[in-house]
Amino acid sequence: MDDNTLFKTYKEDVFRYCLHMLRNQTDAEDICQEVFVKAMMADRSKVEYIKAWLMRIAANECHSLMRRRTNGNQKEKKAFSINLPLRPSQSVETEYEKAEMADEFGQLLSRLKPKVREAMLLYYMADLSTAETAEALDVPLGTAKSRINRGLKMLKKLYEKSSDSKEKGSDHHVSNY
Repeated sequence: MDDNTLFKTYKEDVFRYCLHMLRNQTDAEDICQEVFVKAMMADRSKVEYIKAWLMRIAANECHSLMRRRTNGNQKEKKAFSINLPLRPSQSVETEYEKAEMADEFGQLLSRLKPKVREAMLLYYMADLSTAETAEALDVPLGTAKSRINRGLKMLKKLYEKSSDSKEKGSDHHVSNY
């Protein structure tokens, strides 16, 4: 696969992964560019799963940036958006509800442990198989499966907890405990 095809095929997946990891569009764009520069300079002849390999590079670059910024303690941006094309037939209300749900999901996802969140993003957002996810994370297959499963269970608990608190918040009585 030539460099141009590599870039055109995987740029959106790599960018979306970086965006979810870093939660900052500018940083995600910078890291995405770094990933492809490294990939284009590397010997890809022995790479079996190109997408998983790219995601591993992206994960390493994201981790490096986050490590460099730990001492800087920058505020995370609230934005968590999945850049889906707008369909003209959808109302403003529908688009607002989708954005609100994406933001709520992003907030729940951000509460997961980093290793679990990373596995979830690779598997669901980057659409990697469990084997590719394991390779991208450089962990055994069972570990990748375990992190994905744990992530689903944790998200479910967090969602139920947030739904319960919203329902209680809408009640007009005050609890004494």
